[in-house]
Amino acid sequence: MMIKKGSLTLILVSVCSQLWAADKLIEPPMVIVPAGEFLMGGGKPYMGNEEVAANALPIHKVTIETFKAGKYEVTVKEFRQFIEATGYEAPMSCYHQPDEGWFSQGSTEGSWDNNDMTTSEYQPVVCLDWKAATAYANWLSLQTGKSYRLLSEAEWEYTARAGSTTRFHFGDDSKQENICEYANVSDITAEHGAHKLFGATYTGFMGGITQCDDGAELISIVGMYKPNAFGVYDMIGNVVEAVQDCGNENYQGAPTDGSAWLTGNCEDRVGRGGGWHWRGFHSSIRGIGPASWVGSIEGFRLAQDLAQDLAQDQAQDMDQNSQQGSAQSSLKFEKALARAQKVERNRRANVLPVPAKPSGLSLNTNAKNGYFELSWKGNSDAGVSGYNVYRSLAYGARYNKIATNISGLTFVDKTPSKRKHSYVIAATNPDRLSQFSDAVSTEDTTTSVPGIIQAENYNQMQGVGIGNIGDDEDAGGGLNLTGSGGINKDDWVEYFIHVKSSGFYQLDYRIASADGSEGFELLIDDNVSSTQSVPATGGWRKWQTASGKKLHLEAGQHKIKIKAIASGWKLNWFSFIAS
Repeated sequence: MMIKKGSLTLILVSVCSQLWAADKLIEPPMVIVPAGEFLMGGGKPYMGNEEVAANALPIHKVTIETFKAGKYEVTVKEFRQFIEATGYEAPMSCYHQPDEGWFSQGSTEGSWDNNDMTTSEYQPVVCLDWKAATAYANWLSLQTGKSYRLLSEAEWEYTARAGSTTRFHFGDDSKQENICEYANVSDITAEHGAHKLFGATYTGFMGGITQCDDGAELISIVGMYKPNAFGVYDMIGNVVEAVQDCGNENYQGAPTDGSAWLTGNCEDRVGRGGGWHWRGFHSSIRGIGPASWVGSIEGFRLAQDLAQDLAQDQAQDMDQNSQQGSAQSSLKFEKALARAQKVERNRRANVLPVPAKPSGLSLNTNAKNGYFELSWKGNSDAGVSGYNVYRSLAYGARYNKIATNISGLTFVDKTPSKRKHSYVIAATNPDRLSQFSDAVSTEDTTTSVPGIIQAENYNQMQGVGIGNIGDDEDAGGGLNLTGSGGINKDDWVEYFIHVKSSGFYQLDYRIASADGSEGFELLIDDNVSSTQSVPATGGWRKWQTASGKKLHLEAGQHKIKIKAIASGWKLNWFSFIAS
C-alpha cells in the first residue's frame, strides 16, 4: 500500500509480518496541534541587530491542517530501538568535543550513543544527519502503520508559536530574563559547565550569557521546562530540530498550505529552535546547513498525519495484542522519563548557590619585564574555593581561561598578548562559577606603517566577533574579524597607526565572502577617506587578498576606522605599503 501526504510518501509492506517487538516498541508521545492560520517569518535576529533577518522574509500567511507533533524531541532511548532492530549505519564522526574555542577542533570520532554531550537515555539524540532522522521516522511508520515524519518548517513555526504573535510563545522577553523557565539555553549554569569542562566561555561569544539559570550545563533531559500552549516541550533551546524543508535562502515562493518545501537547494536542509549552546532563538529564526551535517547541537522531533493516518487503514489487519503492547510500552516510556526528570530536578536543587561576583580587580604593568599583575578583593561567600583568571583574545572578544582555582588574591600574567586585551576573574565553588568581575584592559596599541595590521589588533570595536582561521582555510591565517553571518552592516573597528613618512600608500586587505558586498568605509582621523568594495571569494573559507585605492598619509600618528557599509564578509588583515 502507498500513502502520499503532501511531500511524504511511505510504502507499507506486510506490516503484520514485519513488526519488531511490538510489546517493546516505543511510540513517541504526541500532541494534537489544531488547524489554523498564522503569519510566518519576520522578527529580529537573535544577536540583537535591528534589521529583520533576511532569510525569514517575506512574511506570509500559512494555513495549517490538524496534525500531531512530538511532545518531546526524539530521545536516545527511542532511537536505540531503531538501530537494534535494523542495524542502520549511523554517522560515526561528529562535532561533539568542545575546547576553549568551542568546536574549533572540528569533527572527530563520535556517534549518537558515544559523544561528549550525551549522558542520559532521556536526552534528545544528537550526532545524526538529516538522512538518519528521516530513516528513523520511516522505520517507525512501517512498524506502527502510522504516518510518522519530520515536521515541515511551517508546521514547526506554527507549533512553536502556539497561537502567539510575540518573539517567544510566552511573550517578547527581549532581555531573556524569563526564558530559563521554558528552555535550555546558554545561561549561568551553562557558563559554569563551559569553564569546568572545556575552559571555554560564552562571554564575547554568539550573543553572550543569558542572565538566568535553567540548571543545565549542556543538553538537558527532555521535558524539564514549561511547555507551550499546545503542550509541546523544548521548542526553544536544547537542540536544533531538523525539519523536512530544503535550504532555500528566503521565503520567496514558499508553500502557503503548511507542506514542506522540497524544491530548491536540497543539499541543505532547515533546522529550527536553537540549542543549549546559544541564547534563545525566537519563533521565526531559521538556520540552514548541509543535510550531511553531524553535530551535538542538532536533533529532531516527529510529526504524525491525522487525515490519512495509516493506523486507521490497517486497524483490521494489525494484531490487537500488538497494538495494546505498543501503547503500554509508550506509557512505560513516559513513566521512566518522569523518574529521570525527578532525579535530575533533585540534582539541580542540591547544587551550591552561585558565588557573588568578585570586585576590585585592578591591573598594573611591570615595565621591567612586560608582565601584567592582577589583584582583587576577596569573596566572603561560604564554599568559595578560589578564583579563575581569564584573558580575552582581543579587546571585547571572548575570554580564555589562563589560571584555575587561584587561592590568593593576585596573579601575574607572564605571557600577555601584545595587542590590546582584557582580563576578568570569577569566584568558584565545587558546583558553580560566579559572574565575571568587571573587566580591566591594557593600553591602546599602535602599529607602524608601512606594514601589515592584523584585523584583531584593534583598540575599539562595535559588533564584530573574533574567529580562528584553520590551516585548511588559509595557511597561517590566525584570527579574523567575523560575526553572525560575518561582519554586519554598521560594525566597526578602530586602530592607531604611526606613519613613518608622508606619501602615497597602497591599501590591501585579506577577506573572505561568499557573495561579495559593498564593503566598508575607511576613515582617517574620523574623516571618510575612501570606500572599499569586497569581492566574492567563493565562500567563508576561501580567502583572497584584494587591492584597494591608493591613499595619501601624513607622517605621524593617526586613527584608522573601518566601518562596514554592507554585511556578509570577514577580514583577516589589511596593510599600507608605500607606493
